[in-house]
Amino acid sequence: MTLTNASTPVVLLFSGQGNPVIGMGSDLWDVNATTKQIWDCASDISGKDLRWLCLRGPMNKLIQTPIQQMAVTAINVTLFSLWRERFRDTAIIGSCGHSVGEYSALFAAGVFSLETLFSTVHFRANTMNALSINNKGAMLAVKGAAHATLSDMLLRSGMPLDISCDNTPNQQVVGGPTSLLNDFSGRMSEAGYNLTKLGVSGAWHTRLMGEGIQPMRDFLAGQPIAAPEHEVLMNVTARAESAPTQLVENLALHLTQTVKWTDTLSYFLHHASAPQFIEMSNKSYLGQMLADFPGSSAPVLHCRKLLAM
Repeated sequence: MTLTNASTPVVLLFSGQGNPVIGMGSDLWDVNATTKQIWDCASDISGKDLRWLCLRGPMNKLIQTPIQQMAVTAINVTLFSLWRERFRDTAIIGSCGHSVGEYSALFAAGVFSLETLFSTVHFRANTMNALSINNKGAMLAVKGAAHATLSDMLLRSGMPLDISCDNTPNQQVVGGPTSLLNDFSGRMSEAGYNLTKLGVSGAWHTRLMGEGIQPMRDFLAGQPIAAPEHEVLMNVTARAESAPTQLVENLALHLTQTVKWTDTLSYFLHHASAPQFIEMSNKSYLGQMLADFPGSSAPVLHCRKLLAM
């Protein structure tokens, strides 16, 4: 399926951290002057040769949060820039990004300059990484549980665990201290749930990241931030925000609050214009989540496939 004409409205989905692979992005970074600038900016701000790390690894470096978040963001915005050059007349009615992907969604809406984008993601990733060293945590994907069901189970368990991501009506991610999460995992397995431990180095979007809220708030307050040019549904509220001050607050709270992806996708699925979804990611996975939504037949196109046509 392809975009049939310029009047077809689209919603852009931007991926977050996870599933790094050696070689990711190697077909993107020197396509033209724009893509070269994106990767140069990301490397300059991170102080790392992101091209080399993505191409050669080693994997134990590529999976590190400060590297991975910058690389994922570079891939996201490179794909967006290439797509926008080719489909410049296509109407974007909204965008959203999963976890750190939210920053790419805001860039696509004109909220951040390229330098501000990478400076902010760099600060965020290093803040999260430092907190994960002091507050050891892990994350667990739970299939077969709705948000309300898992919330009730956590409440009854009395454990200080949090729902990190409400991904779909049938998939949640819970995070918290490693030892407690292992205990909770045993209970969930006995109850028959399908569990997957995520390959991350910390418990993102949980109370273990609480000490990062004020530093993130302070850093963002010093950055140039514009009102978005189209709706960007934010993870914390699943609502579109336009005031820069509210964008700052939501991004700061983002460290500890649940990613409300179910509510976000539901909003766009029921949008009056019946948009097409376009996923910006190294490898398709966000679009697959729509299969969990009852009655959903929304078209999901991966950016790479569109660019290859």
